Amino acid sequence: MTVITQRRRPAQFSSPVQHQQMNKVQRQKNNQASLMVVSSLKASLVGGVGLLLLMLISLIPPPENIPFLSLAYLVWPGFVVVCLATGLLASILAGDSIRNSYQGGKVGWMAGFWAGIYGGIGAMLMAAVGIFMVSFGQGVVNQFTPSQLATWQSVGLTADTISLAGRVFGALVVYGIIGSLVCALLSSIGGMIYPKLSAVE
Repeated sequence: MTVITQRRRPAQFSSPVQHQQMNKVQRQKNNQASLMVVSSLKASLVGGVGLLLLMLISLIPPPENIPFLSLAYLVWPGFVVVCLATGLLASILAGDSIRNSYQGGKVGWMAGFWAGIYGGIGAMLMAAVGIFMVSFGQGVVNQFTPSQLATWQSVGLTADTISLAGRVFGALVVYGIIGSLVCALLSSIGGMIYPKLSAVE
């Protein structure tokens, strides 16, 4: 009589304890990701306000007796400082969720990108009102000959309308698209600084 023995296969199902551990790890990852997003959005609001203030500062004319002294010269250095501070603030708000420079750069990039978007929207609104990028809009109008402007005017597009469109489009490209990318890059650097500073402490 032949006896056939079968090997027992290992259990394919994990124990309830392993399920609980896996769920706990997954919840921690989800909480960490949500905290990073919330922190980046909070920091982006601060960065967006800073960018809007710099745009308003650039509109202040220099004193008549001292033409070379203008607050507009502080805009570009201020832009760099605001972007770096935005990324650093995003990492600080994320707290323990930031454990390395990669995570800090990631949360800083998100904060800087949204701050640049806010700044671009503000620039477009100011351009639409007519207090921002005025010379740029006029330069767009100057690209057309008088006969071309007359042709455009016959279809309802006046020189003021073309200037308005040029100002808004210019603000969209310069401050909305290019500005957002540059701000995100600089803010990612700021976010990468925080883990290094906390490691030193």
